[in-house]
Formats: sequence, C-alpha cells, structure tokens
Amino acid sequence: MSPGMNVLITISMAGLLLVSGLWARKTGELRMLIALTVGVAAFVLFLNRLFGFPRTRVVAMGLREDLALWVALYICMLVGMFAQYCYRHFERPRRNRIKWDWGLFMAPVFASPIVFIPLATSFISAGLDLKSFTAAKFMIFLVAFQNGFFWKEFFDLKRREAAKLE
Repeated sequence: MSPGMNVLITISMAGLLLVSGLWARKTGELRMLIALTVGVAAFVLFLNRLFGFPRTRVVAMGLREDLALWVALYICMLVGMFAQYCYRHFERPRRNRIKWDWGLFMAPVFASPIVFIPLATSFISAGLDLKSFTAAKFMIFLVAFQNGFFWKEFFDLKRREAAKLE
C-alpha cells in the first residue's frame, strides 16, 4: 500500500476507536469496546500479513508517491459523504427534519476505506497521472465526490437485497 493509503487507513481506524471509546465511556459498554479493539487489531494483523501494513510496497503495486493528490481525492470523497448527509437532512421541510446527529454525520468516515480503496485502485489501474491538472482530470475529483455522495445508497441497496433473501 502507498504511504497515503496507510495514513488514511490509520486515521480511520484511530477515529473509530476514539469515537467507540467515548461512546463506551458514556454508555458503560466496555465489552463492545474490547470486542471492537480486538477486531481492529485482527484487521491490522490481516493487513500486515497481506500487504505489509504499515510499511509500504510501492514498487510491487506500481503506486506513485503522490500523497497530496491521494489525500485530495480522499477529502473529495469525504466531502461527498458529508454532503449526502446534509442533503438528506435539508431535503425535508424544517418541521419534518430529524434532529441533527453528529454521530450519523461522522459515521461515513468509518466507512470511507471501503469506498476509497476501490476508487483508488481503479485510478491506479487506469495509469492516470494526476500531476498536471486539466479539466478532464478535474473529473476524477468529481468522481471521488460522487462516490462519497452515493456510498449510502449502495449500502442501502445491498441491505434491501439481503432482506429480500431472508
């Protein structure tokens, strides 16, 4: 994995553990926090064995060291996720709006690696060079925003399909 991917995955996992720790402190659900911590540790071990996480194997995967560009793509995707939450919130008339929930607003950050890794992989596979900024390459950032905006629709569709099978 590239250094940028390592940073993004590490931030997402640390954020998940931080928010879960605060939630466990508030609710007294210590067992949930312990189970989550064990799960994250197992995931880190899996990533380490499979990809050498947190070390990088840049040459083996053909990844570039364009950390700033990968972070910009990631931020575009996160902005899309947050825009989707705001859209859902503000599309209703004021009297029918659900109370603002910071937990639901921040939840996409924890799903972001699931959405970002396929996005980044598709750009790597396409061999796109993002160093020169053109209108056509600007579309890549819009696609990242779009993936972030529609992430919940994808998961909701999968949930509905699974419910039909039950």
